[in-house]
Amino acid sequence: MEGPAKQALLELVDHARTHGFSGRWACRQLGLDHARMLTWQAKAAAGAGLEDLAPGPPTGEALHALLGWETDAVLELAKDWGRVDLSHRKLAHRGSRLDAVFVAESTVLRVLTAAGMHLPGLPQVRQKRPKTPWPDWVELVPGQIYIYDFTHFTGLRGWCAIAVLDVVSRYWLSTVLAPEETWVQVETAFIAALEADGKGWLLEDATLAEQLASGQVPDNDDRVPVLLAVSDNGPQMKASKTAEFMAIARIAQ
Repeated sequence: MEGPAKQALLELVDHARTHGFSGRWACRQLGLDHARMLTWQAKAAAGAGLEDLAPGPPTGEALHALLGWETDAVLELAKDWGRVDLSHRKLAHRGSRLDAVFVAESTVLRVLTAAGMHLPGLPQVRQKRPKTPWPDWVELVPGQIYIYDFTHFTGLRGWCAIAVLDVVSRYWLSTVLAPEETWVQVETAFIAALEADGKGWLLEDATLAEQLASGQVPDNDDRVPVLLAVSDNGPQMKASKTAEFMAIARIAQ
């Protein structure tokens, strides 16, 4: 209904009242809802227009448009947590957990971009190095591949443990607890592992040890190597003492 028609109906109701009739009686005669008539009167008294608003949100504004306080909440969230969360995705989830603002990840990015704010972003993940293939002589059977690693204890500062395991069988061969993590602990752990695995005889070949000590590495010798040791402990694996021991024990790295 257009505004002038509403105004005319209100005037008819006022005319009826001036002649002693009630507003409800006038609305019944006019076929007008009494509550609606009161709403029109309130608008007219407030100086607001009686024209009906267009259905839906204002022109050019989406129904799900972000409210002003939501935009402010996103910006405030970025100021407080941007250097912690680093990305708009994590920031959106942070807002939900804190009950500060519930918006999509893309909305957070759009608001920050419009405000000229840029988050540091998550650090780039380094590309993984290609895995080194197993040597041709290695078979994936128990007793051929050992793995070792160090473990530190928060409740026992300065101490660590080195463990040697069989990669295929997962058998725990040896453990050494010590206040250091050097080639000495590696050698001690492997000696115990070889004994536990029934391969202590690998350390008893004095002839091979003399050849290796003199710098002679036999070629095409079935005795070398017998085992393979893998680990991510760089300093201990690269130590010259570790390399000498592994060679004598016929263990490749």
